[in-house]
Amino acid sequence: MTSRPEFSPVPPDAPREDRIDTAFLSMGAAAAAAVCWFSLLTLIQSRLVEHSGARTIAQIDPNSADVNFLVYGTVLGIAVTGLVAWLLLHPVPSTYRRGALAMVSALAGTTLGMALTWFGFQVVGRPALIGLAMVSIGIAVWLARLAARSAR
Repeated sequence: MTSRPEFSPVPPDAPREDRIDTAFLSMGAAAAAAVCWFSLLTLIQSRLVEHSGARTIAQIDPNSADVNFLVYGTVLGIAVTGLVAWLLLHPVPSTYRRGALAMVSALAGTTLGMALTWFGFQVVGRPALIGLAMVSIGIAVWLARLAARSAR
């Protein structure tokens, strides 16, 4: 009589260790880094726009430094946020899971960063951006250290 193998609902590549705390801390650190990035990007962009002569949409030069700074800075901010999450998630053995968490972190961090910087700049102005950048980088470093500690 042949024995039938038991059915297991756990896939063969399932993680052996629980890394939920590391994932949440890493994603939070990446989101905080994104807030810092977009605060500084908005601060510099507001200075560049001040010195451009454009006052209407028709006057905007698509090749000007302020337009290109914002476009490339936004794309680079998304990439940097994903990279921060990817690097902090190094204990996660699955590349697929690590990449998915890094992408979610990049999109969530970008959304959070853009919303907070827009709101802060509209309500308070440039001082809000400086304060937001300082607070968010402190939070990012703190969460990154906690993530590194939980990975051990």
